[in-house]
Amino acid sequence: MITKIEGIILSKIPFDDRHLICHVLLRNGKKISVMFYGGRGGGTKQKSSILELGYLIQMELRPTRSTKDMFQAKEWNLSWHHDEIRKDFRAFALLCFYLELIHKLSPDDNLHDPHWAENAEMVGLFRVLSNAIVYLEKSLKDKRCFPVAQSAIFLSKLLIEQGLFPEREHCCLCGEELVKFNDMHLYPDEGGFACPPCMNVRFKHGLQSGRELWEIMGHAANSRYQDIEPLQIEFKSIPAMLFNYLCFQYHFNTEDFKTKSSVF
Repeated sequence: MITKIEGIILSKIPFDDRHLICHVLLRNGKKISVMFYGGRGGGTKQKSSILELGYLIQMELRPTRSTKDMFQAKEWNLSWHHDEIRKDFRAFALLCFYLELIHKLSPDDNLHDPHWAENAEMVGLFRVLSNAIVYLEKSLKDKRCFPVAQSAIFLSKLLIEQGLFPEREHCCLCGEELVKFNDMHLYPDEGGFACPPCMNVRFKHGLQSGRELWEIMGHAANSRYQDIEPLQIEFKSIPAMLFNYLCFQYHFNTEDFKTKSSVF
């Protein structure tokens, strides 16, 4: 069994007076459930807790049998934490949305697997989440935080890592190059963007501009997360359009996400 690991806290549930049950996203993009005895802090020494949402924690687990579904943390230390996100309601709501979505996408890990170190097909989930949290924290410190753009970039990066990025080069209905059009629209059921002539023929009416969405997704696809300059978005519905696209691909019901109403 793997006992020394590191991961981001996705959720936490109080247990009794001083304990916590946390879901932790490991660096391989999979999650485990961990019991932290005394994780809520307090006690006679009034210790504070370092187990907060979005924190990166190093853990040493107690060895368990292969039938165990929940692991017990023997020791834990803080590797990285955010300071500014917790002070800003919109930023914290966005963080919670990140964590809820990744929690839903990440599979459970098996630390008893003898080939555990070779299993890296889901590592993109950790990469996107960790970069998004660091990017959000930095933007707050720089006082250039625009949550609408942050969520659009996060969802774009997530679609890339999951192999679900929509077709941007050509119209998904007729094959025309999209770069020559001033408008286009993203269609989840077609897996790409459609040009204005196809939009009008198919739906018989005009639709909200998708040009800005098209440009933002291209920017996110061709830039490293840390190199993306903070930007403001004119069409505030863009993150919701991306979220609906992602949910369509995974057959998720958007109303099942508790944090959705705080972000969109």
